[in-house]
Amino acid sequence: MSRKGFVVLIIAVFLLPLIPVANAQNPIFGVTLTCDAPAEMDVSPSGYEPVEMICTIENTATVGATKIEITNEWSGGATADMLGATGEYSVEAGESEEFTVTFSGTTKQPSSNSYDFEIFATVTEWNSIPLNEPFPRENDSFADSLEIATYGAVELRINDVSTRKVEAGSEFTINMQFTNKGNDVDKVRVDLANLNDLKQQGFSFIGSEFVAEDLAMGATESREIKMLAPSDIDSNLNVDLLFQASSTNDANADLSEISIPVSVESSESSVSLTDGISEVGEDDLILYGAIGGGVILLFLLMGVVSRSIKKKNAKKNADQPAIELDDSEQVVEKDEFDDLFDDLDDFEIESDEFDDLLDEF
Repeated sequence: MSRKGFVVLIIAVFLLPLIPVANAQNPIFGVTLTCDAPAEMDVSPSGYEPVEMICTIENTATVGATKIEITNEWSGGATADMLGATGEYSVEAGESEEFTVTFSGTTKQPSSNSYDFEIFATVTEWNSIPLNEPFPRENDSFADSLEIATYGAVELRINDVSTRKVEAGSEFTINMQFTNKGNDVDKVRVDLANLNDLKQQGFSFIGSEFVAEDLAMGATESREIKMLAPSDIDSNLNVDLLFQASSTNDANADLSEISIPVSVESSESSVSLTDGISEVGEDDLILYGAIGGGVILLFLLMGVVSRSIKKKNAKKNADQPAIELDDSEQVVEKDEFDDLFDDLDDFEIESDEFDDLLDEF
């Protein structure tokens, strides 16, 4: 210890008896510690950030620098940590010093978790004089707790997301499961995002238009929504049912969405095939019938002509002797074809020839 320090110590010893007992703060050397209250820690997977807290220590001595030691007591365990609440600072008389305490923790932990802590500021040396006995150390402290913020997260599941094919006016059911993925008890709610559009198109509900349930952290619930397809539609209707699950605890939580296609068959499209044909193609049927009848008549006429030609040729061959020609001399004369068509002018059709033709068919 230096000579100057020894002199100061002797003076302080003589002054101590003069200090009023009721005075809580040592007027010769001392310290105060103040800290901001720590904010709640967001432990959601998407929004997690460590929490920082600013603390200030002040040397309350009127003269002489003090050395101040920072220590703490912490109950964080394995799920949370506190850093920065340790160290040693040298502060001049009447001056102050700031330090930052940082809290961190694991994500997805329950909001019911709370971590108590206390930070101590102790004067270990004043004016280069180590303090112990007969000069007791002066100290101050700050105590609080770190709280975990509540966050919401939901998950919606519908096993069958294929197109629902329903008849107009019929009932159908959508089965679903929803899970509370947040860190506190939450009322999870499932709504139809396009509810107003569906109502305008004629959809209605059997029971509630939404489902909601209070779920513990990690719990799952199965529910259903029953709907009636519109009955008064002129043609098939295709729509999407857009389901959204939301957290009541956290308005900023992400929505869980699933879309289900629905195809409603109108009553007009389910009439009989005969009725459909008579409505759509009555004039066409008359035209097709006339064309078909003409084709049949043409086939009958061709049959009659062919039969008559065969009989005519057979009669001529019977009256005329056969003429043998060499292969090299076989020539078809033009007037033979003319005679063939001249014979058609004198041809008379007898009624029994039609009868024989029909018998052949």
